[in-house]
Amino acid sequence: MSPVAGPGYEVVPGGPADAFRDHVVRAYQDAPGDWQKVLGEQLHFQWGVFGHPDSPRPVSLDEAGLRHLRCQLAVAGAFGLRHPAPRRILDVGCGWGATLRHLAADFPDCPRLDGINISAEQLAYCAGQSDGTDRIRLYLCDAADIAGLPDGAQPYDLVLARGAITHFPPQVYESAAEALARRMRPGGLLVVSETLYSEEVLAAEQQLPPSEDHLALGHRKSLKYVTEVLRDNGFRVLDERPLPSPEDAARWVLELKSNIDAYFPHGASPPLEAIRAMAAELATALLQRRASVHSIVAERWEA
Repeated sequence: MSPVAGPGYEVVPGGPADAFRDHVVRAYQDAPGDWQKVLGEQLHFQWGVFGHPDSPRPVSLDEAGLRHLRCQLAVAGAFGLRHPAPRRILDVGCGWGATLRHLAADFPDCPRLDGINISAEQLAYCAGQSDGTDRIRLYLCDAADIAGLPDGAQPYDLVLARGAITHFPPQVYESAAEALARRMRPGGLLVVSETLYSEEVLAAEQQLPPSEDHLALGHRKSLKYVTEVLRDNGFRVLDERPLPSPEDAARWVLELKSNIDAYFPHGASPPLEAIRAMAAELATALLQRRASVHSIVAERWEA
């Protein structure tokens, strides 16, 4: 079935309704302006690289978020990202579009950049930020339904999934990995940024009730699981490393809490309150290496 038109994006028909998918949608239904107070004007919502703590000038969340993305692209570049230059790019869970906008500028000769999301609110914001180019196409599409994206004869050369896998139930992640393998060209690169947890943490944690999981983070994962699923679906892991550093990751989440405290002293929406509540514990887990922010670069392998 072909995608249907939407307000600045197309809707890719998917499978039956999924309660957890609706839960993720609710996590991002607040006004972008409220999120900008917390994340920065550009709305990078995937950690940040600040550099040395004695930096001679403050580094904003916007700059730190862009540094993180650029660091990941530099790592991918070591594996031939620009040779040949990508002709089609996919951003899985494109959020408010910060990564897509940077990729469009960084790859000016790429004729097609697709972004998928299950949040209509975020996609509407993305569409409103468009500079009029028809290179960027937006789709309301669950990751499990990537195979339904149009123009299947044109494979993806570069796929980014930055902070999206954290929301996926295991069956959705595994279906998405399988679909990506079918839609990427052999030699194409997948760039992942994900918050991951040690096996000890996962074994000891108690499942958060859905009514309290306001950020839809109830499906925590380990590095071993994430990379094994990729390998099982035809990917070869070329590089994996903590990025940003534990110190930068801890600083980033604590800066988010500081902004929530400053702008919403008398209470914020449930997702923002969830960030405020979890920030100190997560920062401690990052510094103690019980959690990490991992960058993974994988190649679609041709056996």
